[in-house]
Amino acid sequence: MSARESWTGTLAWNPARPDTVIISCVDGRWRPHLLEFAMMRLGVGPNGDFMAVPGGVEPLTLLDLIPKDFNFFRRRLDALVEAHGTKRIVLVAHQDCAWYKSRKFGPITIDVKERQIKDLKRAEKYLRETFPGTTVESWYARHDETLGAKVVFDPV
Repeated sequence: MSARESWTGTLAWNPARPDTVIISCVDGRWRPHLLEFAMMRLGVGPNGDFMAVPGGVEPLTLLDLIPKDFNFFRRRLDALVEAHGTKRIVLVAHQDCAWYKSRKFGPITIDVKERQIKDLKRAEKYLRETFPGTTVESWYARHDETLGAKVVFDPV
């Protein structure tokens, strides 16, 4: 098959609007685990909304530092919530995030997990104020070698 030929998927189109959006980092190593978590723990079907950028929720904490990044992300989330009637927003950060490790502002050395959890809580507060009546929850994903390298999602 050449790159210019059409391809038809096997799944039927589902026009139902999802009621949950999951905001996470783009790191592909975590995607299979995030999808499993979304379906098996959160009950989000395969057509759930996902917003993924490097660092996940980090843009939602940048109003005072980098308003352009904050506004870019916020405008898209506002439009999504309005168009889809979103009832639930799930925030997920993950262990060993390259975006957080490479941050160029703030303290020279930071505890990455501590900063991610602080940002999750800050974004969660902002989203609850911005979208009253919408459930907002935060999770931190980590791999656990004692469980045979399984991924664990801890509530924040």
